[in-house]
Amino acid sequence: MIVTRQRPKRKFNARRLILPVVAIAALAFALWWPPSQRRIQGFFTSGPLVAVAARVEAFVQPYLAPLHFASQEQVIADRNREIEVLSGQLDSQRKDLAAKDSQISGLQTQIRQLQDALNQASQATPEPSPGAATAAAVGGAPASSPVPTTDDPKHAAQVWAAMDPQAAAAVAQRLPANYTAKVLSLMDSDSAGALLGALPPAYAAKVAQISVPVPNQ
Repeated sequence: MIVTRQRPKRKFNARRLILPVVAIAALAFALWWPPSQRRIQGFFTSGPLVAVAARVEAFVQPYLAPLHFASQEQVIADRNREIEVLSGQLDSQRKDLAAKDSQISGLQTQIRQLQDALNQASQATPEPSPGAATAAAVGGAPASSPVPTTDDPKHAAQVWAAMDPQAAAAVAQRLPANYTAKVLSLMDSDSAGALLGALPPAYAAKVAQISVPVPNQ
């Protein structure tokens, strides 16, 4: 019969942990406290351990170089991707700005053309006489005598044909109907039809009645 002796179990003594815990806490506080951080850094950078730190760094540097190189390559790749994204955004913004500039230039050109056409129309078409304007306003019959004017209706027809129908209609509806009908008769059929369609219905009916008189029954 074999008898084995059992070793008595040692009780856990918590007092043995007090000293390591205090040492770790003191080291953590020293590393955290700014004055002690400066002292520790100075101890390694300008103190007696400068030579030891240099030798350790020279020994470890060849082994850490690949890691530094890989991290640098990763940083460079990330920066390159950011640069590509920013370049794409910049190009899109430039394209949008160029498109807006072209739209603004087109609108400015249209505005200049309309202003020039209105200036030419105002110079080409005379102001209606008070009697003719009053007769047109009250719906009276157009005067049989020719409208006093200093402009040739042929020139007015050329100017109105070159204008936008809406702009030409805005000028024509302020003139006597018989003068407008005379100018329309000198224009080509397409321009005259577009201008007649842009006139107000009541004024267009008067112009059409003058152009094609309705026989009395």
